[in-house]
Amino acid sequence: MSGTRPTDPTHIGRYQIEATLGRGAMGVVYAAHDPVIDRKVAIKLVRADLLEGGDRADYVARFQQEARAAGRCAHPNIVGVYDFALHDGNPYIAMEFIEGIALSQVDQEHHTLTIRQAIDIVAQALDGLGAAHALGVIHRDIKPANIMLADNGRVKVTDFGISRIESSSMTGAGAIVGTPSYMSPEQCRGDTVDARSDIFSTGVVLYELVTGHKPFVGKTQHEVWRKLLDEEPVDPASLKPDAPEHLHATIRRALAKRPEARFATAMEMATALRGTAAMADSDRTVIAARAPSAGLDLDGSTISAIERQLARYVGPIAGYLVRNAARKSDSVETLRKTLASAIDKAENRARFSDDVQASLNHGATQSIVRPAAIILAEADLELARQILTRHLGPVARVLVKRAAVNCDGAAELWRRLAEHIDQPKERAEFMRQMPR
Repeated sequence: MSGTRPTDPTHIGRYQIEATLGRGAMGVVYAAHDPVIDRKVAIKLVRADLLEGGDRADYVARFQQEARAAGRCAHPNIVGVYDFALHDGNPYIAMEFIEGIALSQVDQEHHTLTIRQAIDIVAQALDGLGAAHALGVIHRDIKPANIMLADNGRVKVTDFGISRIESSSMTGAGAIVGTPSYMSPEQCRGDTVDARSDIFSTGVVLYELVTGHKPFVGKTQHEVWRKLLDEEPVDPASLKPDAPEHLHATIRRALAKRPEARFATAMEMATALRGTAAMADSDRTVIAARAPSAGLDLDGSTISAIERQLARYVGPIAGYLVRNAARKSDSVETLRKTLASAIDKAENRARFSDDVQASLNHGATQSIVRPAAIILAEADLELARQILTRHLGPVARVLVKRAAVNCDGAAELWRRLAEHIDQPKERAEFMRQMPR
């Protein structure tokens, strides 16, 4: 984040400009304050005045479509859009402000991702895309720069700037839009695209996270397009042989040249990935691990212990959150509060906070994971896995394993698992099958 320039506005509409988040050839993104609702927002202001005639009108219309498309997609894994208007004749949108970084910044910011974390990030992005697709909105430009990692562990898809609403005639057949290395073959040809194009682009992101390489590269845009259309990428199994074969198969399917050979929906691909997570060893790294470059000086055993405790509540992304928070925190209290904010339930936040403090008080060699009060019978765990799988699919195995830690008995296990079922009727049905 950088300061504003003298030529930057102090206000855009009702919003008070505080800082500059980024600049491009056609516009600026600002951090701003909304005094009416008293919240921080991000303002994306486009310099449409640099264009002339029909180009300007088309650009403004396209930008308004971004606001309309993203505004329709209210989902925890999509950056919210609050407002669209003009400032001195130039269009802007007011968006949800995200405390965090783009996925494209992870490597250069010296963070660590394990295979499990990479899977969790992509699966969350697919959850957001699935919600958009259900409303007839295709993103068309999925890439690491448009996937945000919030400090609270939430993954947010952003920048629907070239999205297509299916009822719209804009960005239809013949319009080639997107980022070359992440485009689908049908995008390269200028064909009309559907949700499976976003699935291909997501597969490119996943390939890059897992192998450390882009699947389609070239010296020119046309060379990249030729490879996208005519060549298969290097098999991910040869670049990352220690990753689960199921993950390699998922990547291959997502990157199929023919749309009908890919996953039919974002939900289908997310389910496949979450099933893979159960097979992935949590300490396999995708991006080489580095110690935090600044912040608290905590030894590796303490960091690992805090990660294990946080993972009980937020899953595989705990490792990223702990290292990110440790790098930014200047005190143990700040670290505890930052990490606890990623946990939804107040009682779980309090338990996590107490455990972290106990660990720091008694030294890094003492485990902060509480011993289980009761060792649950494998038969009970298997029953829970089977029934939960009917509601959630393969991810049930991971959830049962995680929930079984520190349970006081089968009743608490089932209550924890029921929290993952969104529909009240399905949740009640699951609870009725709890062993008595």
